[in-house]
Amino acid sequence: MADDLTVIVVALLGGKALDRNVEAVRAQARKLLVVQRDGMITDSSGKKVGTAKRLDIPSKRQSATELAKTDLVALIEDTVIVGPQWAQAVADALARKDAVACGGPVRISSDLPAPARALAVSEYGGFAKEEPSALPGCNFAFRRDALLKAMKGSEGLVDQKVFRALLKEGRLVWAHEMSVTYAEANRDGARLKTRFDHGRIYGSAEAEHAGLPGRIVRAVKAVLLPPVMTVRSLRNAGPAERRSLPTLGWLALQHTAWAAGELAGAIMGPSRKGLGQWQ
Repeated sequence: MADDLTVIVVALLGGKALDRNVEAVRAQARKLLVVQRDGMITDSSGKKVGTAKRLDIPSKRQSATELAKTDLVALIEDTVIVGPQWAQAVADALARKDAVACGGPVRISSDLPAPARALAVSEYGGFAKEEPSALPGCNFAFRRDALLKAMKGSEGLVDQKVFRALLKEGRLVWAHEMSVTYAEANRDGARLKTRFDHGRIYGSAEAEHAGLPGRIVRAVKAVLLPPVMTVRSLRNAGPAERRSLPTLGWLALQHTAWAAGELAGAIMGPSRKGLGQWQ
C-alpha cells in the first residue's frame, strides 16, 4: 500500500456510487478522506474530521487537502472506480524529483447512457498525453506542499489556475497505470445548463486579466468552439462512442452549451453565483 498518500474522494453522487468507490480505494490506500455532498469531510472509519468552507468543488478539494497529513494527495470523484495498480502508480509517478502532479487515463464504461458517455468523452478524452499541460479533474494527484502553494490566495483547486502555477514549480506527469473507469452516470453534470455554467466559469477565468481586446478575442473563439470541440472529441472517442448516434448528438449539444457559457463568461464575466455553480 502507498503509505505516504492520502486519497480524497469528492462525492458528486453519493449513495451506492460513493460506497463502491470508497471500497475500491480502501483496498489500495490506508489514508482516506471523503468529502460528502453536504460538505462534511470524514476519514476512512467514517468519523467526521472537518467541513468544507463552501459547497463548490474547488473549495471541497482545497478543504480536504488542507486536512491531509501526508506528502502526497490524490483526488478522485465517485463517478469513477480506480484500477488495480492505481495507488502504486501515483506513488511511482510522484517519486520523480521534478514531478509536482500526475494523472492517468479515464476509461469509459460501456454501460453508461448516452449523455454520460458524451460527458466523459468531452471532459476526459483528450488527456492521454506524455507531456501534459493539464490533468483530468476526476483522476489527479499532487505533492501536497506544491498544491497548497498553488492554491494560496485562490478560490480553491480550480484546474486551469492551479496547473499554471504548478508548471512554474515542476512537471505534470502522465502515469498510464493510474487508470480509472468512469462507471457512474452523473446526470446533473451532463445537463446542458450545467455545461453552460461550467463553460462560463472557465471563460470568465481565462478572460479575467485579458482586457477588452482579449475578451473580444475569447468571445470570437467561443463562437467557433462547438464544431472544433466536437471534432476534437471524436478523435479521442473510442469506437463504441463514435458508432453511437445518441452519444454523438449529446456530444455536439454539450459542446454548444459549453461554448455559449464561455461566450457569456468572456463578455459578462462570472455569474453572481461564481464557483457556486460548480457542485
